Amino acid sequence: MKIAIFGGSFDPVHAEHVRIARAAREKLGADKIIVVPAGLPPHKQERHLAPAAARLEMARLAFSGIPGCEVSPYEINAGGTSYTVRTVHRFRERYPQDELYLLVGADMLRDFYSWKQPEEILSMAQLVACGREGDPADFQKEQKRFSARFGKPFIPLGYTGAAVSSTEVRALCAFGEDVRSLVPAEVADYIDANELYRVGPVRRALEYLTPARRKHSLRVALMAAERSASAGVSEYAAVLAAGLHDCAKNLPADSPLLKGFAPPEEVPAPVLHQYSGAYVAERILGVTDADVLDAIRYHTSGKPEMTALGKLIFLSDMLEAGRDFPGIRKLRRLFAENLNACMYHCLKQELKHLKKGGGNIYPLTFRAYEYYKEHRK
Repeated sequence: MKIAIFGGSFDPVHAEHVRIARAAREKLGADKIIVVPAGLPPHKQERHLAPAAARLEMARLAFSGIPGCEVSPYEINAGGTSYTVRTVHRFRERYPQDELYLLVGADMLRDFYSWKQPEEILSMAQLVACGREGDPADFQKEQKRFSARFGKPFIPLGYTGAAVSSTEVRALCAFGEDVRSLVPAEVADYIDANELYRVGPVRRALEYLTPARRKHSLRVALMAAERSASAGVSEYAAVLAAGLHDCAKNLPADSPLLKGFAPPEEVPAPVLHQYSGAYVAERILGVTDADVLDAIRYHTSGKPEMTALGKLIFLSDMLEAGRDFPGIRKLRRLFAENLNACMYHCLKQELKHLKKGGGNIYPLTFRAYEYYKEHRK
């Protein structure tokens, strides 16, 4: 019997997870697929997961229509960090005479070399990898690298999934967006009923924004959330700061929400909303996280020595998917690689734009440029 083990945080499970399981059944000829939601993934300990019971139930709902597919609570019940080698060993003991396969995506294939005891995993199961649209994985190149390291090949599943991520789903849920095109209907209903992935202040802040500004804030949150883990930033903080960064952008100066707000002196009009936004976030929306408030307070001007969250929001605001200006593709690539270098080039671009348009250059922006010019490496 062919048995495919499909592990992941499934936070939440989305439509591509289900399609991968179906592809494994059809293309691999798997008789059984065991879906294993992680208890505490070693590579995702920097962010808070949805409750284990919720992730387990969402997986059961999502995979219930696939013949021969079962959802195992093994890693959740085992407790501690969910190392794949322990899980594969458990199912090798349970199915000693059967062929075991381990399903991974292209991103996990690249990281497999750093997993705990990868050779031990491969002694018990064959690795099966599938691609994803937009992922730069070169399976031919990866096959050579894999074989050179482990002395055996991995199996390409022959399926390329759509570019969907659980991170995207969580960010959309934080903004109250409909995610039924990305997750199974039963999972969407479960998320709604249990109010998963909600970020309360963001929902409230949206009431102060125009429709266009809401869409912009969502795009900023999606970009910041995707980059948050590699930047060492809490995903929740990234979505919260992104969702609130423009919360005062559409408020008139005499708004009751700004009662008591005293702006700094000589702030250009296009920059003022960063300060009033931090004021509303703290006084009206109840945000107490100093890093989140700081990220909102300087998301337009920038400043020297910004926190990782501050840089993340500044850059996501400037480079989100709705923006278009010469050189933005290069800046987006740099954003994925080096925040400090990206800060330098983005500030340089901003100063060039202001000079060309005859706008006032806020001294703090120039000081930020000078700082990142020295610290871009």
